[in-house]
Amino acid sequence: MGVFSVEVELRNWQNRFLAAEEQGEDVVCDAIVDTGSTELCLPAEVVERLKLLELGEMNTQLADGSEHTYRIMGIVEVEVQGRICQVRAIEMPRGSAVLLGAVPLEEMDWHVYPKEAGWVPTQGFRMRTVRFSMRCECGRRARHTG
Repeated sequence: MGVFSVEVELRNWQNRFLAAEEQGEDVVCDAIVDTGSTELCLPAEVVERLKLLELGEMNTQLADGSEHTYRIMGIVEVEVQGRICQVRAIEMPRGSAVLLGAVPLEEMDWHVYPKEAGWVPTQGFRMRTVRFSMRCECGRRARHTG
């Protein structure tokens, strides 16, 4: 499988709700496109620059088979070549590479060709069906499909 990297812009999505002194900085860096990874993985020094908040912990197994508990941080706004998504990030040890995993790749609608070490944007974002239901004040269920 081919390995390649792309330039990404990372932002703390919560900055818009924080006072100026509490906001993290935007970070532009290279990220390894890793379809074998599920999540966005950020080294601790990038998490600190973004000033991300801890959302929880995750037990995970790395490619070498070792098991670890990592902090879940968020929310990160990721931009790659004009496509944007908001995802959680897994905080990795200092010095680790930034990994762009399957979740953010799927959210931004990138089709990856690992063998050729390349990718293409899906032509036109897929239409996703959203279904939800809620209760009206009268107690009846309202249903929406859109």
